[in-house]
Amino acid sequence: MLKPRLQSLLRLALAVSLLSAPLAGPTAAAWGLSDATQAFSSTNAVGNHVCLVHDNWQIALLSHNKDEIGAVFIIETKEDAAHNLGLHAIAGKLAELIEMTSPVIQEMDGDKKAGIMIDADIMERLADDAENVFHNSPLEGMAYLLQDGYFYINAIRPNGYLHWKTVKKSGVELLMPMAPLKLTALEVTGRQTMDEYATEFLARKLGLGSNTANATRREALRQQINTTELPYMNTKSNIIGSYHQRRFVIGKRTSVVHMLSNRYGGTLLFPSQSCDWPADKNETTEEVVETVKEVKPLTPREARDKYLEFLRNLGS
Repeated sequence: MLKPRLQSLLRLALAVSLLSAPLAGPTAAAWGLSDATQAFSSTNAVGNHVCLVHDNWQIALLSHNKDEIGAVFIIETKEDAAHNLGLHAIAGKLAELIEMTSPVIQEMDGDKKAGIMIDADIMERLADDAENVFHNSPLEGMAYLLQDGYFYINAIRPNGYLHWKTVKKSGVELLMPMAPLKLTALEVTGRQTMDEYATEFLARKLGLGSNTANATRREALRQQINTTELPYMNTKSNIIGSYHQRRFVIGKRTSVVHMLSNRYGGTLLFPSQSCDWPADKNETTEEVVETVKEVKPLTPREARDKYLEFLRNLGS
């Protein structure tokens, strides 16, 4: 059973569509990443994810522990590509195949059709354990932000990075790499100038704590790592926030330097070869019934207004 807070955040702040019902029985053993690698003929399996291409859909299966699948990215290979199954149909078929127990899907805006499907039970468990956005894997960082509700997922970038916006008009946006084994850095974009005050506010929203270093100490480190500005530094967690060439990154010290110099990686790589769907002895027809209830996505403003209304109701 989903906690009311997380359930409301998923439905309101993220403007999601719910799959019609749990697709696996209570005794079914859900698929892991190794099962997907064995079942599909052509995959790119690296660390905590498996990428494949089927029916002109790029599909990324994401895990936090190299096994349990907590989220799936589904992205068109190109704009207006031809598909035998639409986005929601392929999501439903995937949820059934990997035996995802509590599937929730959010359709993304953009030129190419795309969606994110999560197992709400797994993500809730990860969010309960995560102390901050850099707790461990990208999936756990994603769960942390979803539970907090200050940020919502706006889009999936072509490289697989998640683009987050705030429910308020703060002008702060985040780019989260989803490929690394551990999430250790985020790029901050948007209109907001990340000065000392703004960076410390952001750090608190990410669960990272206050600025603990004075200007002299930050300047010494800035010179050492050769960046333009360094308005935030938490010496206890080894987290910094730094500008370089009009880009701002927050995270672990070495990772910040690597991301600012484009050496961080973090890109989801899909195979060039498409693969067939695993054989299913129970499938008797060529057509797959749509298992997803269509829901009109909310605009960012509508999502923000509904989320704020939800918060007000909590206090009443």
